Amino acid sequence: MKNRRSFKSLIMRSFIGCILGIALSLLLLEFLFSLFTWKNGMNFSELASSPLEEGTKKLQIILSASWILITAAVYAAGIILFGRGMNKKLLVPVRKMEQGFKAVTAGRLDTTLDFETETEFKDMRDGFNLMVQKLKESEEKRMTMENERMQLFSYIAHDLKTPITTISGYAQALSSGLVEEPDKQQEYHLAIKAKAGQMNQLIDQLHFYSKLGTPQYRMKVEKVDLAELLRVSCAVIFGEIENKQMTLELQLPDTPVYCMADSLETNRAISNLLTNAIRHNPAGSLLSVGVTEEPGCIEIHIADNGPAIPEAIAGNLFEPFVSGSDSRSASSGTGLGLAIVKKVMEQHSGEVFVLAAPSPYTKRFVLRFPKL
Repeated sequence: MKNRRSFKSLIMRSFIGCILGIALSLLLLEFLFSLFTWKNGMNFSELASSPLEEGTKKLQIILSASWILITAAVYAAGIILFGRGMNKKLLVPVRKMEQGFKAVTAGRLDTTLDFETETEFKDMRDGFNLMVQKLKESEEKRMTMENERMQLFSYIAHDLKTPITTISGYAQALSSGLVEEPDKQQEYHLAIKAKAGQMNQLIDQLHFYSKLGTPQYRMKVEKVDLAELLRVSCAVIFGEIENKQMTLELQLPDTPVYCMADSLETNRAISNLLTNAIRHNPAGSLLSVGVTEEPGCIEIHIADNGPAIPEAIAGNLFEPFVSGSDSRSASSGTGLGLAIVKKVMEQHSGEVFVLAAPSPYTKRFVLRFPKL
């Protein structure tokens, strides 16, 4: 690998090389001229100052003029070669960079500079290519976020429209006196209340999801016993587990498993996964909850033996408004539960993913926390 040379060093070396080249060329030509003049009975070193003899007068004039022209030609060639070298080493990179900046300004973010150089232009070239790469990644990220934002708005509109339509229809029927039976009126009132609660839950989840993505959001990180947190989370939701006749297996150690985390947000992530398991699995399913310490991390495992997640959505399972079933409309959830879990884990510098589980279970959600 060649060492990088500075502009000053490059110019000085090229200039010295040019001078040496001119000098050596003149020495060689002078030697050849000396041989030629010696054969013709003349001394080349005294050619210009010696008296012109009648027999060699014309030859002396021709040789003197030729030497002057050759000397001038050698200097001119040296200057031209020096200029071409400087042009290649300095001006070509400048033009390439100018073209590159114009291309990037025009929006062509696939532009790269590939000229060879041994000067400070190497750092400029590499810096330019890195800048363009960062700009391209930033633009791709912006477009992805924009598409996700528009998709999010579409999903919100869809999920709000259904309960609003129901509430509007039932309210219209009640206000118009179309429903006279008290039992039927009570049924409509309960339906309106349920749909309003569904919208309120969606708005609350959406508010929390958007809050997690802001730079202003700060977690209250403290030393948390994850084993105890799992016991409490399971106890709170145990009534729903019993109502669905599910079997819960706790695989929790008797000793504390400490981790630096926000207990409130971690509990929210655990509760979302437990609720998801209860909601999307049939009655009588098996449910397993455990925590393990691995090299460099701590993992919470929540497994069940319900239907496997379709491959078509497995890769996007933790995106907003993606459900584990083939149809979002078939789910009674908000579609933000797993997306919130992902956001919470990102705030903890951790991750969440789903894996196949050993028998008798079919799938296992894993919350991985780094050991700090």
